[in-house]
Amino acid sequence: MLLVTSSVLERIETTGRISNDTAKALHVVGPAGRASGIDRDTRRDHPYAAYQDLDFNVPVCNDGDVYARTRIRSHEVVESISIIEQALASLPAGDIDAWVKHVPDGYAFGYTEAPRGENLYWVMVRDGRIERCKVRDPSFCNWLSIEYAVLDNIVPDFPIINKSLSLSYSGNDL
Repeated sequence: MLLVTSSVLERIETTGRISNDTAKALHVVGPAGRASGIDRDTRRDHPYAAYQDLDFNVPVCNDGDVYARTRIRSHEVVESISIIEQALASLPAGDIDAWVKHVPDGYAFGYTEAPRGENLYWVMVRDGRIERCKVRDPSFCNWLSIEYAVLDNIVPDFPIINKSLSLSYSGNDL
């Protein structure tokens, strides 16, 4: 209903637009990036866990406005349900047994696609313990985009633009 209600559409279409060029220059990730035409998703582009065995679409829009970000999230709900159903259907029978007996010293880098976008992790292990850990939340990449999204919009549009980007204050400070 939200996406076909004229009063809602009047408020969110063309509001808070982030162009594809700006999104690329700022390295915007996740739904905010895909709403601005960046066709990137870690689950598909660098599959981990069971993602290589799952069939899912990565929705992309080119408008870059609040409406595009809303549509992306709406499509991603449907895709997430499909991913969960496929994963459950292919889950082998039996107990889940995942014990980590020894963690070797060294460095490791990992990534996941989270609801806000691409999370990155870097870990340093020494003497079997994590000595250093750095997490890069998607908000770190996406935070600067709000400066461009608010241009040429009215002050009352700020909250809807801000929330459509799903920025995390604490995630930005990691």
